[in-house]
Amino acid sequence: MPIRGAAALSSRADELDVVIDDDGRPNVLVLPIGPIARSAAGALERSSEPVVAGLAVPCAIAGDEAFCPDRGGAIHRAGLSGGQDRVVASSRPGSRLAAALLGGAHSVYAYLASRQTSEGWVSEAWIGYDDQAAVRLSEDGSGATAVALAPKGASLMALIVDARAALTAMHTRTVDLDRGLRLGEDVVVFVGGPGDRRTAAALALPPTGPAWGLLPISKDVGDFGLAIVKLEDPPKVEEPVVWSMYPNGLDPAPIAVAVARERTWVARVRPQSAEPSSGRALELGEVRDGAGFVASDVLPTAATPSDVSLAVDSRGALWVAWMDAAGSWVERVACR
Repeated sequence: MPIRGAAALSSRADELDVVIDDDGRPNVLVLPIGPIARSAAGALERSSEPVVAGLAVPCAIAGDEAFCPDRGGAIHRAGLSGGQDRVVASSRPGSRLAAALLGGAHSVYAYLASRQTSEGWVSEAWIGYDDQAAVRLSEDGSGATAVALAPKGASLMALIVDARAALTAMHTRTVDLDRGLRLGEDVVVFVGGPGDRRTAAALALPPTGPAWGLLPISKDVGDFGLAIVKLEDPPKVEEPVVWSMYPNGLDPAPIAVAVARERTWVARVRPQSAEPSSGRALELGEVRDGAGFVASDVLPTAATPSDVSLAVDSRGALWVAWMDAAGSWVERVACR
């Protein structure tokens, strides 16, 4: 792509928006969505246009709006065209945002912010909507190192990860609108070992069947993998977890999800082998109830992938975006 930065993807009827953060402004590359070409993958092709630098932190998209942090952490809310730019909150610089539509009409965003307490500085999750002031999403006494949002009927589900030196907790809570944001009960659905504060989690809510919380994390001292947490409705304390193991550890370990009807697709970066100097592979697969992660393919990359995004278009094809030392890339993939 002509822009080098971490991308967010948003699919519409006949177009795909590839959105890269230009220091708080959405830089949008629009790609057409045509018929699916049933052909073998070719070599990676580079854009002939001059490459523009973006940020390594992606924007978050809710409908036709983008929430993009600038280099100082200020969160800008703007249309995908870049108009009506205004600052709505202040996040921890370099941290990731999440965004989603609530009830199909209200733009909700979640972010991480640092607050000084009697025990020192604490990283917390906050949530806001439209032009209203944000409120704290993580419970008092709990921290937050990653946050994700996904629509759930007329509500939203929020997933919060609190990675610490001793353990990592995954929380969920519902978000409704009732004269302001109404937060449901905070439920600890998974507790694991120490986690990397830079690793994001993924949340998938298919229209039917179970929801999934996914987190790359160490299973024990010698094993690392993808924890796939099955979320009931409503979520329960310490939900069932299935592991998909990696050949070696990887911090941070990028992951992205996209839901296509009842199927939950996953794009993840993992080590190619168990050697400490192993390269990284960009792998596609899906989460299946009773089977965990089922791998489908490994995409060719020009260099070591460091970020990944995933979307499903109106024709059922997947779009995968990733960033590596050679630049930023996007590819359309037809999965059977």
